[in-house]
Amino acid sequence: MAFYLVVCLFTFFIVYLLIPVTKKIAVALGVVDQPNARKIHRAPVPLSGGLAIYIGSIVTLFLFFEITALHFVLAWGGFLLLAIGLVDDWFKSQGKDFPAWPKLLGQIGSAVFAYFLGIRFFGLGEFWTGGEIYHFPDWLALLATVFWIVGFINMINFLDGMDGLAGGITAISSVTLFTISILRLQQDVAVLAVILIGASLAFLKHNFHPATVFLGDAGSMFLGYAIGVTSLYGAMKSATLVTFVIIILALGVPVFDTIQVIITRLKAGSPIYQADRRHVHHRLLSNGLTQKQAVMVIYAMGIGFSILSLLLFLYIS
Repeated sequence: MAFYLVVCLFTFFIVYLLIPVTKKIAVALGVVDQPNARKIHRAPVPLSGGLAIYIGSIVTLFLFFEITALHFVLAWGGFLLLAIGLVDDWFKSQGKDFPAWPKLLGQIGSAVFAYFLGIRFFGLGEFWTGGEIYHFPDWLALLATVFWIVGFINMINFLDGMDGLAGGITAISSVTLFTISILRLQQDVAVLAVILIGASLAFLKHNFHPATVFLGDAGSMFLGYAIGVTSLYGAMKSATLVTFVIIILALGVPVFDTIQVIITRLKAGSPIYQADRRHVHHRLLSNGLTQKQAVMVIYAMGIGFSILSLLLFLYIS
């Protein structure tokens, strides 16, 4: 366990020290989030947290773990999303709209990249025993892999709407993934999980209300990609239907917030990608909670989902 603590602390300090540097770069380039009627903050905030998280996470991964396909998936797939996200963040900071299709193509491209490097769906076993009942044909494996990874990229992106929210939920979910991977003796998955824990906690030091830096689309997409890749890679080492129930519960807040947002947007006739105030945190604020109170309520929900995930895992073990 000492090794994982060292990895977590190393990631924490490198991200924590990088954030002031990336903030200065963002301010110099004008890449800041301007307040508007839909947003909660009232002053411009640098959109540079994602760059620090990406650099810190990738440096730590290459330094502390034997190089595998996972390194290249997170480094190059993550870089693609980071680059597109930074362009999107710059457009937004200038009061312009960046088209949705380049972002979607980048997300699909990063997921396809993971697929061809072996981080993918292969098949599903029986609900409890794991005996294989269906091996996915290539087209279905690719479709499922893209759906899974792109789904988590957008879930974290959707969730990133309040100080401390996306970073805190990522940390909570990563603790759950780490615990499950340790119990399964999946060292590589455990390393990825503690890197995400360290990076998320370092970001929270600068992002908890009142935030001095935001993730930006670059950061939220990279975190979503990292969670999607990590959870998929870990799940496929024991791929039963109940495995995916456990993973979905571990990541319950972004999953269920996204589901309810999509349903309400469809009912209202709005595009599912159009930003609005239908998320859980917006609903809590509209009911009179402060930002800190709303975030704490959602943290509690995330911990509750994580406990359910771990109890189910222990029950079937």
